[in-house]
Amino acid sequence: MVEYRYPGVYVEEVSFGSHTIEGVSTSTTGFVGVSGRGPLLGPLSSFMEFEQAGMSNAGVNLTLALRGFFDNGGRQCFVSQIAPGDPLESGLGAFDGHDVSVVCCPDDATIATAAVMARYCEARKDRVCILQAAQAVVPLATHRPPVQSSYAAYYHPWLEVPSLDRTSKLMVPPCGHIAGVYAKTDTERGVWKAPADEVLVGVTGLSQELNDADSETLNASGIDVIRRFAGQGIRVWGARTTSPNSEWKYVNVRRLLIYLEQSIERGLQWVVFEPNDAALWMAVRTSIENFLVGFWRAGGLQGAKPEEAFFVKCDRDTMTQDDLDNGRLICVIGVAPVKPAEFVIIRIGIWMHRGNCSAS
Repeated sequence: MVEYRYPGVYVEEVSFGSHTIEGVSTSTTGFVGVSGRGPLLGPLSSFMEFEQAGMSNAGVNLTLALRGFFDNGGRQCFVSQIAPGDPLESGLGAFDGHDVSVVCCPDDATIATAAVMARYCEARKDRVCILQAAQAVVPLATHRPPVQSSYAAYYHPWLEVPSLDRTSKLMVPPCGHIAGVYAKTDTERGVWKAPADEVLVGVTGLSQELNDADSETLNASGIDVIRRFAGQGIRVWGARTTSPNSEWKYVNVRRLLIYLEQSIERGLQWVVFEPNDAALWMAVRTSIENFLVGFWRAGGLQGAKPEEAFFVKCDRDTMTQDDLDNGRLICVIGVAPVKPAEFVIIRIGIWMHRGNCSAS
């Protein structure tokens, strides 16, 4: 304690017990290349850096996916290299310890691969996977995603893009381009915005042209479509997960919760080993509330005022005496995520205006 020796004005620095929570990165993508074992490449911040890395055994799909990623707004990625026949888990595991929030495998579109990627994301709970259908899907009416998971999004059809030397056209899976759209949307709008209704850069055609009826059928099954619109380019026209649970229907809702969970978890590391008492509970609530207020003001949560957008509880109502005796601090948080306006309905009617008539 400071000792005051004579009358005057004294300035002291004090801590008010709350700590700032900073948002985590959401746009770094991890690509698994099935072309030969090699070291993890990255972080890469441009397609030129990938070319300079000299990955001579990179497959065409992987290379064009990376080009599409950066062309469409991608900022940073890692590339994991495994050999054909190696377990996909080994390639995904190479991303552990890195701030990867999206994973994809442009070199493989099998059902087994989809299941492995979904299980990996579900186990970690800090990233999602972008899956793609096979190049040819027949018939469309009975096609379904290979997995049901709120951590997976499934896209169709494949994309026609210029070859590496730009002398011909090739069909490639859409995952790299879609991952770029995720990153662009996060940067320009926020992780709460659905990564859809974006024109795909560097795409000249589709492996299958879809109409409104096709879109309706696939969308109802949890398949996000890519469509060509006259005069509007080729666009991502869906942002749903493959989960049948209506609460986790949208990609942006799942990614929003991942962002909040990871940001709060990292921002509260200071709490460990602090005295588990009312002062700490207040500090925890204040830290989380300040973080969520800022996120709400940015447009990330619904509600006209903070109390309509979220709540934070951390007190005797959320913890029992047994929790306290065993060193458990339990905080309960509720948020109201912003969901996309998928169906814009405009009602137009005829108004029979009748003017007042007066007799002279």
